[in-house]
Amino acid sequence: MASFVLKILSLVLGIFFVFIGTLKLTPSVNQDLYKEMRKTFIRSTKVFPLVKQTGWKPNPHTYRKAVGGAEVVCGVILAAVPGPLKEASNVLLMLLMANDIYAHYALNDGMEKMSLQIVMVLLLTCRLIIHLQIKAREIDEAHAKETEEARLLEEKKEE
Repeated sequence: MASFVLKILSLVLGIFFVFIGTLKLTPSVNQDLYKEMRKTFIRSTKVFPLVKQTGWKPNPHTYRKAVGGAEVVCGVILAAVPGPLKEASNVLLMLLMANDIYAHYALNDGMEKMSLQIVMVLLLTCRLIIHLQIKAREIDEAHAKETEEARLLEEKKEE
């Protein structure tokens, strides 16, 4: 059951991030949302987290394209690519959402602006926890199987 939930959650989150990343990259999906994304990134650049440490402030359009591209790539990986890359993309998306939450907080935008990012971080965290639980269960089952095989082997030696 948990594996089914993990697959569905991965697919839904992946499609969502592909859609949101595409909105940031091109106006072909929705012109108004694209313009809003551009304005948001122009404002977000002013509170970029590494400005204080490095003195470097990214170009808003490059920043938007990098975040949008990362969301599309990570979304595709989350939805369609099997293996450990899913967890790496999950963590990267969590970091991107945390960066968005920080930007909205630093700009005093209020909870209504950052609520979507908070929900996405929670969903990505749930997905990661479910994955870790499945892996832990697989390890426990493999260990139990090895223990049982060793016990049976020991019994045969005693006979």
